[in-house]
Amino acid sequence: MRVGLGLFLAVLLGDAAAHGLEYRIDRTEAVVVRFSSDHSAAIANAGYRVFAPDGQSTFVQGCTDARGRAVFVPDAPGTWRLLLATEDGHGAEVEIVVAADQLGFGESAEPVTIGGMGRLTATAAGVGYVLGLGGLLALWRRRSGG
Repeated sequence: MRVGLGLFLAVLLGDAAAHGLEYRIDRTEAVVVRFSSDHSAAIANAGYRVFAPDGQSTFVQGCTDARGRAVFVPDAPGTWRLLLATEDGHGAEVEIVVAADQLGFGESAEPVTIGGMGRLTATAAGVGYVLGLGGLLALWRRRSGG
């Protein structure tokens, strides 16, 4: 009974500890809005939010990069709204019209996994831990005379 419970927990804990990170590089059509001051200096690190065509939900939020660019990849046609606010109180509201034919999704690379273990490896590791702990418990009982 104990061994069965131990194996069950090992499988669960092995799966929980074995998650990794995956990334994929997609070549898509992105909308890039560049912000600059009157003197052509880039507005860097300004917060922005992009609202989907429904007008209610925030699609993405972030900060402009060092060149003053706010970037997003729309997933639906319509009028998108970008709100920008700087720390010194300046701001802008930009409407971007995206047509259905502008939603091109280009090539997508194969995903790359960083860290983590596969399910079989995690399960084998969990079983190994349980067997190791069982061996230590048996050794301890034998030495303590119980």
